[in-house]
Amino acid sequence: MKRLVLLGEGHGEVSALPVLVKRLLQEKDAGHLLFVDTEIIRTPLTHLIKWDKALQQPDYSQWIKRVTLAARRREVGGVLAVYDGDFARFPPGSLSPFCAATAAKSMAAAAVSAGAGKMTSIAVVFACSEYETWLVAGAESLAGRKLEDGRLALPRDVQFPGCDPESRGKGWLEQNCPGYRPTRDQASLTELLDFQVVRAKRARSFQRLEHAIEQLLDAAASGSHVSTPG
Repeated sequence: MKRLVLLGEGHGEVSALPVLVKRLLQEKDAGHLLFVDTEIIRTPLTHLIKWDKALQQPDYSQWIKRVTLAARRREVGGVLAVYDGDFARFPPGSLSPFCAATAAKSMAAAAVSAGAGKMTSIAVVFACSEYETWLVAGAESLAGRKLEDGRLALPRDVQFPGCDPESRGKGWLEQNCPGYRPTRDQASLTELLDFQVVRAKRARSFQRLEHAIEQLLDAAASGSHVSTPG
């Protein structure tokens, strides 16, 4: 069994992302292939990918350093990078509108210089628009449930907002989850989340997360390496 190293950016994700990925791996009965390294490498994406005004191109040097750092951990079987996709432009400072697929592909391609696809596997995923979006997508499964401190996760009569499943996030939770704080509540909400409810919303970024994990598992099972999306 090898280590799955996580890269993320939010303080809440430091505790929530390992819970989410561990649960997804358990669903796939993949414990013999990969285990989740709970020591997330946390860096805001705006510090990793910058726009070089002089060269008029993205600067991936800090991103490559983080991938290299992740790949150097003991018994690494893969690297999973998950970031919020709430940018207007990507990289910030450029004129290019943000596109989750395009941004993820560019980062996966840049990671090749750190050995991705040859010496280790990496998958890049953007939550559109935020990690909390996946929690909102499963709102019905959180309704009436209690957090560890006894607060209601969401009111018993709460309903998923009838709109694009990827259009609501942290703001909606702040309005509906009493006293919501990402660092305290993200992990607890993730523990309570019913993935089947989330899947029923067909949120593309959650589908991408599950596919990315499957790709990493397939690579680990075959002894090969991937850099995805490609």
